[in-house]
Amino acid sequence: MTATRERSQPSSRVMATMRQAADTLRHVNDELVRASEAIFRPAGAPPPRPPAGTSGTGATIVTGSTEAAATGHAGRAA
Repeated sequence: MTATRERSQPSSRVMATMRQAADTLRHVNDELVRASEAIFRPAGAPPPRPPAGTSGTGATIVTGSTEAAATGHAGRAA
């Protein structure tokens, strides 16, 4: 037969210290979650929405010649 040792119960001071450490870690985690939410949440009012029926890209600014637009080059001709 093999002898087995009985486990002794941890003292109340050890249990209280472990509980306090767990509470501290829980509090720190909550603070980190709140901080990350604050970082990624936009500040102030949301940007205005484009009017209904538009594509939302805004006005298109046209510069250059029609030849440059046709060839895809915006620089000077060679």
